[in-house]
Amino acid sequence: MPFGLEVMHRFPKDLQLFEMTNFPTSATRLHRYEKAALIQTSDGFFVDVDLSIIYKIVDPYKVITTVGPGRMFEDNGIIPKAEPVMKQALGELSTEEFYISPLRYEKVIKAKELLDKGLRPIGIQVDQVLVRYFQYSEEIQKNIEAKKLQDQLVFKNQAERKAAEEAAKLNKVIGEGEASVRVKLQEGLAYKVKRTAERDLYVRRKEAEGDLLVKLADARKTELKNRALRGAGSDRLVGLKMAEVYKGLDVIILSSDGPAGVNPLDLEKTREESDEIFKVVIDPGSFRLPAGFGLLAPHNRSH
Repeated sequence: MPFGLEVMHRFPKDLQLFEMTNFPTSATRLHRYEKAALIQTSDGFFVDVDLSIIYKIVDPYKVITTVGPGRMFEDNGIIPKAEPVMKQALGELSTEEFYISPLRYEKVIKAKELLDKGLRPIGIQVDQVLVRYFQYSEEIQKNIEAKKLQDQLVFKNQAERKAAEEAAKLNKVIGEGEASVRVKLQEGLAYKVKRTAERDLYVRRKEAEGDLLVKLADARKTELKNRALRGAGSDRLVGLKMAEVYKGLDVIILSSDGPAGVNPLDLEKTREESDEIFKVVIDPGSFRLPAGFGLLAPHNRSH
């Protein structure tokens, strides 16, 4: 090298991609990659994690003075630190927790922060850590699937038990509702019977009051009639009744003078003589007419 010349080292200013995968593609060969990170879970199982680390050089001077020129920032910078950090952060997950996205994302963020903290002193900034997929060994995968099925069976039984409890509660509510309906119906029937009995009692009371009024009216009528019969018009009424006795007789000849004379105004004597006449009409051969009486029986209207 001629005296006075310096060697210029160039570093990329754009984003860089480092992948850890067991399934490289043609696109993967355009940038640096290594095998997938082998992570031991908190419960002792191993899982291969395919991931991508996106980073950039923010301080070339620190890079060249700490890790060296050229692509040494990959060999001595990002590669040696990536897998240990991933094992530290993701290794906190159990086998099952790897399948829970929120928990896995939380540990990926932690891994990104730890890796960025470790690379900042050498002039490298980590922007993103992306986990694409992970894979357990076939035997572990079968165990996990079997355990998942067992868990699903437990969940299924719990759900069925919960459903049975809810169904029992529903049946209880339905039973209580039906009982309440029956009680209300019985109360309604009892109210109907009570109101019907009250109505019948009211009707009977009013009918009894009406009958009493009718009987009182009849008694009052009889009383007034008796009073009328005992009054001044009773003589005429007796005369009319006595006239009914003479129905069927064409002529009755009564003497108005002498001891046997008939005085129409002497009601008592007229009644006694009318009784005698009535006996003659019933049985003419058994009685004799009083002196002064003449009787013409009805003539035969057919002759």
